[in-house]
Amino acid sequence: MNPLNQIVGWRVERFATPADFLAAAEPLLLEAEVENALILGVARDLTTRTPTLEPYFACVRDGDRILMCAFRSLPDKAGITRASDPSAIRMLAEDLADACPAVREIVGPEPTILAFVEALADVRGHRVELRMKSRIHVLLRVVPVSSPPPGRLRPAGEPDLDLIRGWMEAFIAEIGEEPAPSDLVDRWMRDGKLYLWQDGVPVSVAAATGRTPNGVRVTFVYTPIERRGRGYASACVAALSQRLLDSGSRYCCLYTDLANPTSNKIYRQIGYEPVCDTASYRVNTTLNARGIP
Repeated sequence: MNPLNQIVGWRVERFATPADFLAAAEPLLLEAEVENALILGVARDLTTRTPTLEPYFACVRDGDRILMCAFRSLPDKAGITRASDPSAIRMLAEDLADACPAVREIVGPEPTILAFVEALADVRGHRVELRMKSRIHVLLRVVPVSSPPPGRLRPAGEPDLDLIRGWMEAFIAEIGEEPAPSDLVDRWMRDGKLYLWQDGVPVSVAAATGRTPNGVRVTFVYTPIERRGRGYASACVAALSQRLLDSGSRYCCLYTDLANPTSNKIYRQIGYEPVCDTASYRVNTTLNARGIP
């Protein structure tokens, strides 16, 4: 078939609200719920609160069929889903460039993400820089930690706020991220999403966020450097995952940095299994007239 014929009738649709986006796209996204947990979780979260930044949710449509989706909930970061037809990638990249000129980092599943950021870079006259390769893991049943460390899991409370704010700053600096939204820890605390492993004092933290119809995403797993190597993170994530399953979630999921073999190993040991690979890229360096950075 002539490639041009494939896009007759195709269009990019932007949605006025996250609820409108979910009404249109959620059935498709749920066909690969774990892979799409990030966009599903963000959209569902934004239906319950007023965002500080006008979000962007869009898709490429072929009639009633959705070929690919994208979203932006932070000023400089966006995410995409897998494209069921590669011809949709350029269309959505052009729309994202138009709607969200401040976006400099994009995350999504391989291999769609690389094609997307290359198209976005071409539209902007920028170049692509790999930031991180990641893997999404899913857990259906917790494997008990062998030789668990002393302590217990507990929900974080208001007295822990200053400590967790400091840990968030250290966590962000360690992984090379831009600063988190200033109210993120406070919001997670208010919504009951933060948990601590307590061994006399708090020694590790994890958050349960981004709920989808059947699961929840575990993130912000952090142990201060001086407390590492004692199994606190493994115990914290295992206990939190079990708590989430016991409360009705069918699965838990999380992202790991493929360059960090330690975290990949400990999550596998407690029952997390790989689902798919993702990556994040920066598209932010302008090329000169000769195409040279």
